Amino acid sequence: MQELERIRELVHEIAGVPGEQVTPESTVDSLNLDSLDVTELILSVEDEFGIIVDDESSIHSVGDLLSMLQKTA
Repeated sequence: MQELERIRELVHEIAGVPGEQVTPESTVDSLNLDSLDVTELILSVEDEFGIIVDDESSIHSVGDLLSMLQKTA
């Protein structure tokens, strides 16, 4: 899954979390992402994949981002 690999890279770049720890089941809390990290991740995903995330509060896990990407594909 190409999207997951890119999200792994983005989470690593933003928060220093090793890519192997980033799975679809990984939550914002389990990755120790603060609100600024989440905002930066969402902005990066928007830029990278050309989507718009209307409701940041709906993003609780990596899987939420992947689902959003699949809906817009």
